Amino acid sequence: EIPAGPREKFCISVIRIISDAQGQHGLKYGDYQRYRQYCGRKMRRLRKALKFVHWEKGLGKSKFVQKEITSEIATDSRYLLLVLNKAERAWAYAMDLRSAEKQGREVHHMMRKLRKAAVYGKLLEDLCAQTADDRTALEAEAYSSWLTGSEHLEREQWEPALERLTRCRTVYDELAKVSDGEDRKVFERRIEEIDPSIRYCQYNVAKKMGDGGKESSNILLQMQQSSASGATSDVIKAKLDRVLAEQQLQAEGGGMEVTWLGLSVPVLSANTHQLIATAQRHHEELAGAEGTEGKLELFDKMLMSLEDAKSTIRDAISENLKKGGAMDEAKATSLQLLRNFVQGTSLLWTRERDLLLIETLQERLKAGETGRKAAKPEDVVKLFEVLLQCTDEYGSISGVSDDENRAKVVAARTLMFKAWRIFYIGEAYVSMGKMPEGAALCERARQLEKVSRLRFSEAKSPPDATDSKWLDALHRAATLRPIQIRALAAEAASGASMLPSSSSSHAAAPRGADADALRSLAATPLSQRLHSYEAAVLGDAGKAPKLVDFPPPIDAVACKPVLFDLALNYLEFPDVEARTKKKA
Repeated sequence: EIPAGPREKFCISVIRIISDAQGQHGLKYGDYQRYRQYCGRKMRRLRKALKFVHWEKGLGKSKFVQKEITSEIATDSRYLLLVLNKAERAWAYAMDLRSAEKQGREVHHMMRKLRKAAVYGKLLEDLCAQTADDRTALEAEAYSSWLTGSEHLEREQWEPALERLTRCRTVYDELAKVSDGEDRKVFERRIEEIDPSIRYCQYNVAKKMGDGGKESSNILLQMQQSSASGATSDVIKAKLDRVLAEQQLQAEGGGMEVTWLGLSVPVLSANTHQLIATAQRHHEELAGAEGTEGKLELFDKMLMSLEDAKSTIRDAISENLKKGGAMDEAKATSLQLLRNFVQGTSLLWTRERDLLLIETLQERLKAGETGRKAAKPEDVVKLFEVLLQCTDEYGSISGVSDDENRAKVVAARTLMFKAWRIFYIGEAYVSMGKMPEGAALCERARQLEKVSRLRFSEAKSPPDATDSKWLDALHRAATLRPIQIRALAAEAASGASMLPSSSSSHAAAPRGADADALRSLAATPLSQRLHSYEAAVLGDAGKAPKLVDFPPPIDAVACKPVLFDLALNYLEFPDVEARTKKKA
């Protein structure tokens, strides 16, 4: 029964409810399916609590009866929440379909869900205008305008999308002025999310009216900056990347070129061009990123774009191979070089990301964290093992492994990362109180640092800035740390040194050996110097140590004697005729 007479106006915070639900149920990580399922469960709970279910029990089977929510029925604020969750569920379903990048009927399915979300948003606006207070009505109006504007934006209807989104922004701006605390921050975040969409609509309206050119390019650059800040929606990010890629293709005459090992490789596929350009743009944004978290987020975007680019290149290679005898050899070579470029770039950027993580762990180790989640030397060891694997993969790429100079650089880099790994293994021993082992491993890391520096000097090209930075840091750490460990050991033993004397450690290895001595030592097989222990056992370009001479040298070997029985012909045998039986 519907109560007669005037009713009290409802008051719900539409935007606050949406923001809290999205942050707690999947959208913080882009999981639209989880959020959609949450909205469905919320709707069932509301219907059950309101006794507003669609199923009615009769004499036979239960039947479905569609029930519409009108202003006369909405006697509880939970009816408004029911409509709000309907709109959110339809919108989340559309975004889930869109994130899957499907084609054909799925695209039409996504558009139907967006349209349904806009219809429910309009219903919420009408109900709030009749049953809720002014603030709730304004929030519902802004929410409905945003849903309708998003639908027009997806359909590329720029003028109505610009009108609805501008109305939504105006309402949010006014509500932010009269709000304070957390509510104000929520409205400001919504404004930041809407602004790129408005600028994108302005760009397309200007382009449609023939006012493109430099001004339109400036609008795109502004949107690119806001996209880097994370305030742009997924819809706008995808459209922005596509438009920027198309503009760059037009500016470069229909294609782009990348440089790989001194060779210019053309990129003719628009999709591949878009992915590579997006990754390069994110790499340029690293310099302006704030904090380690912001940089790691950009690294994730870069590497994901390159992985997608590798997938498209792999598909293009497969299609070219299916042609058989009609295969384009020039195209196959170009695609192979492009795949090597993407693979090599991905590995180099992975190196940058891992080194950034290592720097973060080093700072935490210096800070002396305690507790269960404190940084440990073993964590750094694992990261250097990952770096060694990436370096090995980079060295196996065609073009890198075939070039002697680049192979030496890769070998030197491998030695440097091995030295860092050994250094932090020593730190792990020190943390367990095993000072002699820790000091010995630090000395080993110092020896490998010398060999790594020698390998870099043998290469024609000098080490890059990253390699030089980490090589110098390794030299400082491996030089000072053994002294500190000896001091700690001496302090722990109350004056009794737990380590070998300085002279004995110096006698173990000629640390002052010059480059010629190291080369001579590396040329000597390990089987001929088993009495000494040296780090410089690596062969040319950091290959496996020389264990034995192969093929072995030819030595004179005594042959097995050959015996000839020369006395047999001169022997006289006895007469045994008398012993034989005579025939009858």
